[in-house]
Amino acid sequence: MVAMTAEPEHDDFEDDEEHGGANDGHLRSAMLDDGQPTLTWWLPLPGIALAITWAGYVAVSAPQPGLDALLQALVWPGAAIFVIGTLVTFFGWRLDLD
Repeated sequence: MVAMTAEPEHDDFEDDEEHGGANDGHLRSAMLDDGQPTLTWWLPLPGIALAITWAGYVAVSAPQPGLDALLQALVWPGAAIFVIGTLVTFFGWRLDLD
């Protein structure tokens, strides 16, 4: 017969050298901080795609479709769509979901 010993299971609240941690009763931060680059080349791509898609929709559905409607929609609200889309992508990418 093999003797079974109970080993303590790893708990999120335990001290963990890997995550820097003193056990103060709080979970570690949900944001990554492991040396990954802060900004990468692809982060603005979803914001750009959303802004261009919206401007294309506005240009096609305008009473007088054309390049003028497209450019106006790219300037506003395209700039706001780009900024918000890029921020959402950045924080979504940095969030540690493990």
